[in-house]
Amino acid sequence: MKKRRVALVLAGGGARGVAHIGAIEELERQGFEISAVAGTSMGALVGGVYASGYLEPFKEWMRALDKYKVFSLVDFALSTEGLVKGDRVMEAMKELVPDVQIERMPVPFAAVAADLLTGDEVVLDSGGLYDAIRASISIPSVFRPVHRDGRVLVDGGTVNPLPLNRVRREEGDLLVAVDVSARFGADSVRRANASLNYYKVLIASSQIMQQRITQLMCRLYKPDIMVGLPADSYGMFEFYRSEEILEAGRAATRAALERLETDGENGMVFAESEEKIATARF
Repeated sequence: MKKRRVALVLAGGGARGVAHIGAIEELERQGFEISAVAGTSMGALVGGVYASGYLEPFKEWMRALDKYKVFSLVDFALSTEGLVKGDRVMEAMKELVPDVQIERMPVPFAAVAADLLTGDEVVLDSGGLYDAIRASISIPSVFRPVHRDGRVLVDGGTVNPLPLNRVRREEGDLLVAVDVSARFGADSVRRANASLNYYKVLIASSQIMQQRITQLMCRLYKPDIMVGLPADSYGMFEFYRSEEILEAGRAATRAALERLETDGENGMVFAESEEKIATARF
């Protein structure tokens, strides 16, 4: 039986991006072939690791993280550009996943960043894998931006948090998106009663902005399947909950695929409106 091909798009969301691993594994378990990947921020990191063929050792590394190990990967920067250098986590990853040229990887891949000087979207689909990942994960005010070729590159979530238009897609490929910064799951009363601080205000504001951009992108480039994980389901830096988050991604993907099989002709859904997009939130 011929496998159904998937052009996979992965959103940013910090630790919630670990859910992408569960989503990928569930897609493959159910017989889908991932033909290409595009991602932003944590989506670029997981997508790049997958496209390079090293998802399994990366997954085991993530599952082994606890609070102490997460903190040990933080290399604080004495800089006004960002709190964290980001070098330590990149070096730790290179022990698991070798740096390779994107154009030589077995699965086509693209990462998205933004140029802080011009506001332009920057698509990184060639060159070193880690150069692309490091630029795409550069969360403003958290990680130091990447200075390269006259550009100052920051997290692609500022311009294209779910890059549906940047994945290489061939005729017949399903367009599948995993949005781990989807609309808030908690009711507004509960959120109103939660205590606020500088960090929470900054993060929530950024999430709302990205959700709006994502909604517009989904109207322009309608995914056939949308898997969603609410932005308030897990904290951005709760990597020590990786096992739990991975399973959440797997469960959400399974639910979306079940709906695909139920609603789609011959097991496939081609969205014509927002209401027809197969969506599941865990």
